[in-house]
Amino acid sequence: MAEEVSPDKFWITCYALAARSLLEVMRTKSYPIQYVLRQELSDYNDRIQSVTRSLVYDTLRRYGTLERVVDDIARSRLPPLERALVMIAANEVLYEGKHPAPVTDCAAKAAKELGLNHRRVHGVVADLENYEGPEPEDELDELCLEYHHPRWFVEKFEPLLGRDELKKLMEVHNQPPEHYTFRVNTAEADVDEVIEEFEEHGFEVERGRYVDYCIRIEKGKPLRLEELECWNKGWIIPQDEAAALVTEVLDPQPGERIADLCAAPGGKTTHIAQLTEGDVEILAVDVSRTRLRRLQKFAERMGFDDCIEIMRADVRRLGRNPRFVGKFDRVLLDPPCTSLGTLRTDPDVKWKIGPKEVRELSAKQKQMIRAAARLVKPGGVLVYSTCTITPEENELVASEALKTERLRAEDVRSEFDFLCPHLEVDGVSPSLEAGRMWPHVHDTSGFFVVKFRKQR
Repeated sequence: MAEEVSPDKFWITCYALAARSLLEVMRTKSYPIQYVLRQELSDYNDRIQSVTRSLVYDTLRRYGTLERVVDDIARSRLPPLERALVMIAANEVLYEGKHPAPVTDCAAKAAKELGLNHRRVHGVVADLENYEGPEPEDELDELCLEYHHPRWFVEKFEPLLGRDELKKLMEVHNQPPEHYTFRVNTAEADVDEVIEEFEEHGFEVERGRYVDYCIRIEKGKPLRLEELECWNKGWIIPQDEAAALVTEVLDPQPGERIADLCAAPGGKTTHIAQLTEGDVEILAVDVSRTRLRRLQKFAERMGFDDCIEIMRADVRRLGRNPRFVGKFDRVLLDPPCTSLGTLRTDPDVKWKIGPKEVRELSAKQKQMIRAAARLVKPGGVLVYSTCTITPEENELVASEALKTERLRAEDVRSEFDFLCPHLEVDGVSPSLEAGRMWPHVHDTSGFFVVKFRKQR
């Protein structure tokens, strides 16, 4: 039963919950922001959940800037939870246009409820009234502060995109998506029938712009999936259009044997089954037992569990196993990545990822793509995709595979002409053909996709 709170305690409760959630989100890389918020907010009503989520997301979008703000205005080092609470308050005053007095009062009372030093919190937040924001150190730092991105990100992508294009990308990163996106399971349901049900529940719906059996549900009211017949019958699954496009590029055919590597939680696995109407043999591989359990549930709910074999394994070892080498018509590899294409929905990633993680994941991806290439039959297809935007995890991984494996890149942009070209950076193979989707261009996640054909 959701806990009801009186109107006078509403904002105090939201501030306290937001500070606690913010701290937990930034402490761990193991759980996504959505999981943390579900855990923290499950006992509260819809309005408290909605406002608290907004406080957390808005603060995370400007987290690095707000750290500088707290460093400027705090007279001493604040304990972590106090610091998180002050960041929430600073965001409200400096960037959301709230009057300092009620924010200061609310933050101090929330501090008291959390067992913190409420007098100190009151004093620090009160100082925001005459504070004008962090002083930029140089021209690049001015960009970082204006668009709330880490310096390494600006330094990396300005030469690749140009300043004007980079500004557009960063601006979009700071805007929450205006819609939820679902893929309709066309093996079981008609798209128009699903749209009709959403409209009957008062939602505005439009078809996907790039995958016509995806639908976009305009945000604006609470979405309770369990109340929808189309959800309970397995007719829809949450999936960004860019992610759905990857399986379109794979182009699975009935009767084939297909490996989906790093498959959990199962969006692309069930999509392969959908496009072949279950007449397919899918090996779904992942290292995470927990995520594979979610994949199993998705497959069962959508009616595809009979054609999917689930295996817990490290992709890099499969490439040395004679049971699997050269046995698949098509292989899909969507490896662990920095997820920098998802900053609109996962703003915490912006502050948790840096050059070190890019280098480490790129090295791992190169090992994985070599293993994946060995699983493909001669003449078969390997699709490599990521939901990130760094060339080290995309163009350079694909180029390495072209050098070391018997692969030829096919021109995906001739079929999907809305894709942007891949980035041309040092080390990219002249024979690479690949496509990208960008948040500021396509209004989707940032994605990279390349389609290889295994040489006979």
